Amino acid sequence: MSDSGVEQDERAELPSPWTPRVLDLLNDWCRRADASAQTHYAVANRLASSNIALGVPVVVLTTFVGTSVFATLQDNVAAGLRIFVGVVSVLAAVFASLQTFLRFGERAEKHRVAAEKWGAIRREITQMLALHPTYLASRGDPKQYLDDLRTRMDEVSTQSPEMPDRRWARALRGKQESVEAAENSV
Repeated sequence: MSDSGVEQDERAELPSPWTPRVLDLLNDWCRRADASAQTHYAVANRLASSNIALGVPVVVLTTFVGTSVFATLQDNVAAGLRIFVGVVSVLAAVFASLQTFLRFGERAEKHRVAAEKWGAIRREITQMLALHPTYLASRGDPKQYLDDLRTRMDEVSTQSPEMPDRRWARALRGKQESVEAAENSV
């Protein structure tokens, strides 16, 4: 037998550094990344809906005010109509100011970007967990991989907008319940 054959046999006998605890940690991080992505997407969708809910009335009211101003410029327009147009004009200004102040669209986009980054991390972890154990052993030191992954997760977390705690906890609980249901069905 050649030396390389002996080396391969010796390597095959060594225990894999990818222990069940390492794989459990990866599974936990995968669930957390998935819950973060899901929560950020949900918040982004809610903010985008709020942006539309506030934006449509702004457009309608400003259009109404713009066209009504010409009608009120005539001398024979009733005072009630002028007051109504004035009130609608103020209402449109208030809605437009709220839309600018609340920045629903901008905030939605930040959450969408964070969701995509968390989704990419989840996909990477899922891929690592799906690899055959012999490939994982050749992947190298799990500590180095975990350190690199944790650093990237910390960066994404730092760059991500804040999520509502209840929504994130609910998403994480849902992921845990899915895992437990899968384990119980086996």
